[in-house]
Amino acid sequence: MKSAYAPCYGPSGASAVAAESQPPVYGLLSPSAQLRYQISEMLTDVAQIRPHLARGLRQLLQYREDDVEDVFCLTFEASYDAYGDVVTVPLVANGANVAVTSANRVEYVLRYLQWVLSDSIARQFEPFRRGFYYVCGSNALSLFKPEDIELMVHGSGEDWDSDALRKTTNFVGFDSEAAQTVGGWFWDVLREMTQRDRKLFLAFVTGSDRMPTVASTQFSMKLAMLGSEHNRFPIAHTCFNQLGLWMYRSKDELRQKLMMAMTESEGFGLK
Repeated sequence: MKSAYAPCYGPSGASAVAAESQPPVYGLLSPSAQLRYQISEMLTDVAQIRPHLARGLRQLLQYREDDVEDVFCLTFEASYDAYGDVVTVPLVANGANVAVTSANRVEYVLRYLQWVLSDSIARQFEPFRRGFYYVCGSNALSLFKPEDIELMVHGSGEDWDSDALRKTTNFVGFDSEAAQTVGGWFWDVLREMTQRDRKLFLAFVTGSDRMPTVASTQFSMKLAMLGSEHNRFPIAHTCFNQLGLWMYRSKDELRQKLMMAMTESEGFGLK
């Protein structure tokens, strides 16, 4: 992430946060348990972006013999790829000359994880943090767990109930005939979609393939009848969660046109 853009990302992320949560129980753990919990959580985070590194650090922690220094041949340094060049960063003073042993491997893993998740991105993250707290600066934010905030910002990746979505959908321009034919066919097609296709549909209509945290019981969509030209494709307005349909002659025609619009709405400059 370029630091010049980060202030814009912060408010955008904070604007997506609106929910309730229970405070974490982290402070109730013993110091040693807190350390194990902290390392475990950090390894889980690192595994999402650098799975090979996370796997190697876990192997280091799980190694039972006393010859860690000879087997792993590590020093207190972190490395990363910078446009094809390997750059090495010391994790402690004179880290290149401090060997990782059985006695200090936990410190090494903790410092490495801290570097990956915090120090290495501090320059980019700081303007993001300022932008985020500019919009969402309440002390109540400290009550949320990281996974709660992630859910609120990214939305839910789980499947959703089309029947519940139907109850919150506003119909525009549908007369009784269109509601019974095109309207009914549309919900049949949506109900028959695979989870993958439902994600494509959600992305086509809303711009995101994830349902907001409020879920489909509160999320609303507009379904508009555009006219009688049955040979035209559905039109989506993502800013308004609106899908426009035409007076199609059959359910199969509606399905074909909708699937084509969903799958071909990206590429060649289209988004």
